[in-house]
Amino acid sequence: MLTAASTPAPANSNRSRLRLFFRLGIAVTLSAALLWFTIQLRPHCSLEKFYIPALNKTSNHPNSTAISLELSFWNRNNEKSIYFDNLSMTLYYYHGKSLISLIGYTSIPEFYQQHRHTKHHAETIQTFGVPWEDVKMKVSNGSTGAVFRVNLVMNVRYWNGIWKSRRHELRLGVNVTINDQGMKSVNSSLRLSNASGPG
Repeated sequence: MLTAASTPAPANSNRSRLRLFFRLGIAVTLSAALLWFTIQLRPHCSLEKFYIPALNKTSNHPNSTAISLELSFWNRNNEKSIYFDNLSMTLYYYHGKSLISLIGYTSIPEFYQQHRHTKHHAETIQTFGVPWEDVKMKVSNGSTGAVFRVNLVMNVRYWNGIWKSRRHELRLGVNVTINDQGMKSVNSSLRLSNASGPG
């Protein structure tokens, strides 16, 4: 004769536990899928090169008003590609802490970038209104007191293989100090961060 303590658990109790575990499994799976579809990492943008022939003492183009630069874009997402709309780039020169001049601008055509890929873009911009005497004085004698700024404004959409996200606006910028060779004073890449300067 079975006692109350040895009575088997009802079958519907086991079924309830199975349903609970099944629902939890579905919830976890849906949450993971939602995170995968909605979370995207912003692209990294870096300034690789920045060259001003007019400031290079050995340049064959001492009267040039152009600035040449190279940017790199890295899509660090593992599975999501990125569509870049036309990018707007502006250049500025810092006379001092309180005086900043717009000296050039251009547009970079739209492009598509696969996940975990890097794209390099070179550009030569004809400048205007640069106080060259002031700039040359600041970089003379090996000084790196001349500061320029590169700003980028862009809209990006992320593609997860099924649909594109809405457009996300990014405003990035970086300050660049120049040496008497007309190049940026650091050899390493300069990462563009959230723009807090002009523009």
